Amino acid sequence: MKRLYLVIVCVSLMMSCSDDTSTSSGKVGWAIGHRPDGTAAILFTNNSGQSWEEQGDPTLWEGLNGNDISAVDEWTAWAAVGNEGKGAILHTSDGGFTWKIQSFPEGVEDEVKGIKGLSRDVAWAVTLSGIVMKTQDGGETWAVIPHENVPIKQVNRIDAKGQDIWIADYGNTTAMIHSPDFGNTWRLEPLPQDSDIPETRPMGVTIVDSQTAWAAIKTYASLYRTEDGGDAWNEDAPRVSGPGDIDDICAANANVVWAVQNQGPTSGAIIRVRLINGTVVSDIMKPMKGYAFEGVTCFDEKTVWVVGYKPHAFEQDRPDGVILHTTDGSHWKSQPLPVKDVALWKVSFVGAHR
Repeated sequence: MKRLYLVIVCVSLMMSCSDDTSTSSGKVGWAIGHRPDGTAAILFTNNSGQSWEEQGDPTLWEGLNGNDISAVDEWTAWAAVGNEGKGAILHTSDGGFTWKIQSFPEGVEDEVKGIKGLSRDVAWAVTLSGIVMKTQDGGETWAVIPHENVPIKQVNRIDAKGQDIWIADYGNTTAMIHSPDFGNTWRLEPLPQDSDIPETRPMGVTIVDSQTAWAAIKTYASLYRTEDGGDAWNEDAPRVSGPGDIDDICAANANVVWAVQNQGPTSGAIIRVRLINGTVVSDIMKPMKGYAFEGVTCFDEKTVWVVGYKPHAFEQDRPDGVILHTTDGSHWKSQPLPVKDVALWKVSFVGAHR
C-alpha cells in the first residue's frame, strides 16, 4: 500500500510540472510598455485581468523601452526591450517573481524589437536592424541565425509557430520575410502590388498554421493572407478601415483576424475582420476615446485583450496606458491598472494566438 501511495504522489508531481497550459489559458498574461523616461514596465495578471501587478526591477533595464512580450506558460515569458541602438532580452521562468537579462551573442548591440517564445526552451528574437537570434536552452545561450541572401532592414514584428518564422520588415517595401524550416533557409514572400498603394511596407504578421498567415502594411488598413505558406498572397481584406497604421494583428483562425489601428494622435480603433462566404465583414470599434492602440492578443472571435497609450497632452488625470478586454467580441471593459504612468505597447496571454 505504501509503494502504491508513492507512485500516485510521483505521478501527481509529474503532472503538476508538465508543460500543459490548459489551467492557465485565458488567465495568465503579461503586458509591456514604458514610463515617460523610456524605461520598460512589465504588468502581470493571473486572473484574466481582473487585477494586474507590476513585475521586475526596472533599474536593470533603465532607459530601454518595452517593445514586445511573449507568454509561454504560467511560469515562462520573454520580453524584448531597447532604444537607440541598445537592447536586451528579459526572461522569467518563475511566473515573473524575477526577470533576468539574458546574454546576447558576442558582437550583438542593437534594439530588440520582437520576440516569440515557443516553449520553455525555445524562443526567437529579432533586433530592429534585422539580427535574428534563437535559443534552445531557455535563453542560457542565444545564437545569431544567418540570412545573408535575405536582407532585413527595419523590423516591426515577428511571429513563430512550429517550423515557421515570419518577420514583418518595414524596411522592405515589397515582401514578407519567411523561414519555413526553423531558420535553416530564408526567403522573401512578395505581397501583391496595388497601384493605389504606393508602398506596401509590412507592419504586422500573425501565423495560423504552416500554410496560413496574415500580414498588415503601414498606413493603409489592408490585410493580406496566404494559404500556401507564402508562395501567394491575396489582399483578402482591402481597406477595412480608414487611414492609419495597423500596428498589430492576431488571427483567431484562417477566416478571422483582429487588428489594432492608430487613427491619429488621440484616436485608435479595434478591428475584427471576418471572411464569410467570400465576403469581408469589418467590425470597427472605438471603445475608448483618447487612446491609441498598439497591441492585441486573441483566443477566438470573442475573447481578446488590447493595450494602448494616450498622448501626455491629453487629459493629464487619465492613466498613460489602457488595457481593454472583451468576452463577446463587441463590448469592451477597461481593466484596472496598478500604475498610472505606463504607456502600454504589447500584450500576450498564455494559450492565445499571439
